[in-house]
Amino acid sequence: MRADGEFVTCERTQARPDLRLTSAELGAAYLGGTTLSSLAAAGRVEELRRGAVTAASLAFRGEREPFHPSGWAFPAF
Repeated sequence: MRADGEFVTCERTQARPDLRLTSAELGAAYLGGTTLSSLAAAGRVEELRRGAVTAASLAFRGEREPFHPSGWAFPAF
């Protein structure tokens, strides 16, 4: 990805991947409440480069834990 002022471009890379995971694991880490490290320990994320799980897990970590006013379980509307 490149950012230049107001413009951002993304290009496909030829670099080898650091992790192997599905969109479900990526979404869970993005939304919070779980870490890529815990998903890797459960066998849901494969580390292809040493240290990649730890680095990515820290990168997805927010300053606060996820919160919803009704508690941990979101209402099923």
